[in-house]
Amino acid sequence: MTNILLVVSLDGGSGAGKSTLAAEVASQLGAAVIHCDDFFDATLPDNDWDTYSLEQKCRRCIDWQRMRNAALLPLLEGKKAQYYPYYSLSSDKGLESRLVTIEPSKVIILDGIYSSLLELTGMNHLTVLVDVPPTLRRHRHNIREGTDDLDWHLRWNPAEDYYFTALRPPTTFDLIAVNN
Repeated sequence: MTNILLVVSLDGGSGAGKSTLAAEVASQLGAAVIHCDDFFDATLPDNDWDTYSLEQKCRRCIDWQRMRNAALLPLLEGKKAQYYPYYSLSSDKGLESRLVTIEPSKVIILDGIYSSLLELTGMNHLTVLVDVPPTLRRHRHNIREGTDDLDWHLRWNPAEDYYFTALRPPTTFDLIAVNN
């Protein structure tokens, strides 16, 4: 069994550079990385998301129970984690056919916005905000996605803004990594 030294949440808005930072840290430390986007609940259609409050969007967009059971808990027990990510609306139950396998490590990184939610209190040892001005983050998001995707921004930018002002303001993080 692997003795876990550290569980780190790399949090920040879309386009902040969380995944890039997670990959760099993982390559240096041999850390296990859980991509929280793999657990985005893509089974809900956009018109359902639009009925949710900002707080509900923040708390419900990631299937935290599934992420905890399929990825985090096995790694905390020193076991390999295996799961099928969400995203594919055309497949059974919205799951991709690609199996993700994460080997255990002494360092676990939770890579994703909302990864510092209170639902994970006691499971993460260090919360890191990857801080980037919203206009730059949104520009990076558009470049990454290859589109301006106005509908996505109208649906999710207010939720991200709410998260970083009401649920997890910068002062509540253990560390802030500025990424301009």
